[in-house]
Amino acid sequence: MNQALLDKIRDYYLEMLPFNKVLGIDIDVLDYDTGEAVTLFPMKPELIGNSVAGILHGGVTAAVIDLTGGLSALISCVKLNAGASEELLYKKLISSATIDMRVDYLRPGKGRSFVCKSRIIRAGSRIVVAKVDLFSETKIRIATGTATYLID
Repeated sequence: MNQALLDKIRDYYLEMLPFNKVLGIDIDVLDYDTGEAVTLFPMKPELIGNSVAGILHGGVTAAVIDLTGGLSALISCVKLNAGASEELLYKKLISSATIDMRVDYLRPGKGRSFVCKSRIIRAGSRIVVAKVDLFSETKIRIATGTATYLID
């Protein structure tokens, strides 16, 4: 396992991506063996999409699904390229991109905080597909998504 690279992924997502700071994202799990990624974030006024109902904006939902799936894709890249130089892996990680994503909104995004869980459903040498679910703190599934990433 390459814990140093997983730590770099964590630092990059939490420290170098301003939008993730706006969202208040924290990373709970980056599992090298399974490819599972789990992120957490609190509800805050800036994330509300419907001010009357006080629910999470759909764009925030999609963004969190995308970034959490992206974490799983990056774990897959690290695993697939085990033994490659850290410099080469880092270049692959920072050049990754989402190439397709579908989000199904299942319930209103009500809650004080949210948990997003991602797992890999297919990992190739350049294309990774992740299945992602967003839950409220009471474990109610708010949305589910499938995202495809290019790791070049």
